[in-house]
Amino acid sequence: MPIELKGRTAIVTGASRGIGRATAIALAQAGVNLGLVARDESALQQLHDEVASHGIHVATAKYDFSSGDGIANLAEALVTELGSIDGLVNNAGTFLECDLADLSEDELKHVLQVNLVSPFMLTRELLPQLRESHGRVINVVSTSALQGYAQQSAYCASKAGLLGMMRALAIEEKPNGIRINNLCPGGVDTDFINNTKLGERLAGQVMIAPEDIGEMVVFLMQQPDNIDVSEMTIRRFTK
Repeated sequence: MPIELKGRTAIVTGASRGIGRATAIALAQAGVNLGLVARDESALQQLHDEVASHGIHVATAKYDFSSGDGIANLAEALVTELGSIDGLVNNAGTFLECDLADLSEDELKHVLQVNLVSPFMLTRELLPQLRESHGRVINVVSTSALQGYAQQSAYCASKAGLLGMMRALAIEEKPNGIRINNLCPGGVDTDFINNTKLGERLAGQVMIAPEDIGEMVVFLMQQPDNIDVSEMTIRRFTK
């Protein structure tokens, strides 16, 4: 039977828009208390008011994952406000289109910081709470972790690195009761790819809705202790 989520607690990064926002709303509807992290303070407050209407406890934190400075303080503040942590949804990310020949070291470091290093740091800081609750880490990765795409070398590297890291963490933390779930979606209809060549190529095509990913996060949070859905690849269904 699915686990009852009402009263449990999850942190969602990149929560103010797209997949993060849809995930926060889906979890709130299931009765999950939330820690919401994003850069856009105004959008974060709007989301806070929306999800709080479901009668849950909500903590918000403005934070930019392009720098690792203060992640330990961020984690401490969220734990202080929320108490027990049952789930962490690593969703915050950045996207860059650039031929590798034209890619600068600073650009590569930026993408790696947001998509790989920051999730690593936040996950590491929250491991004690997740061990105590036998919680789970749900990573919004990408099909770019599984295959290469032109002009996405930095993005592919960051997502492949995240997937590899979390596969290793799943083995390390299994004795502690932590489950690691990796979602690898492709072609999600968000403003993440607005004004990009990828967005232009996908315009008018069948896309995955952010709400679809949010529902999958809820599904994973509901799985009983004897179930481990380690990875899910979600692709657009096109004829």
